[in-house]
Amino acid sequence: RFLWWPVALGGLAFQALLFSEPLGARVGDAGPALYVVSTLAVLGALLRNLTLPGFALIAIGASLNLVAIVANGGQMPADPAAVMALLGQASIPADVFSNSVVAGSGAAFPYLGDIMVLPRPIPFANVFSIGDVLIGVGGALFLVRRMGRRSCASVSCTPRRHGAAALG
Repeated sequence: RFLWWPVALGGLAFQALLFSEPLGARVGDAGPALYVVSTLAVLGALLRNLTLPGFALIAIGASLNLVAIVANGGQMPADPAAVMALLGQASIPADVFSNSVVAGSGAAFPYLGDIMVLPRPIPFANVFSIGDVLIGVGGALFLVRRMGRRSCASVSCTPRRHGAAALG
């Protein structure tokens, strides 16, 4: 059972609004702090659910992302070459607050930033980090483990040889 789901959902929903019109165009200097606070809320919910399959990987990935974000002033550093491969230019449009900023030579923990790219025309093209990979692997592990579980209370189970259960 996922505990604190309203906290996680609220944090993620707020981020979706933060990075889109019209809120993203109006947050100004408050954007980075709002991003960090909403990420902390989601991370808190993840940590509360570490016993769920895959959630340790998700929490590690989210923590790595948060380290890079906080160390770089509230935005994820993005490798200029990855941004260039994605957008065709080594800059991120500044008309709406973005979770990413092109990493300069003084970026902290650049290896934790968005250093990989899923280029266009691939669906969901984006730059992403090692933390994002861990979040994805943990999420996939959670889904696979949950899809494979069936409760004997919801279906008729009869014992089979070697301790396996047969559904009937």
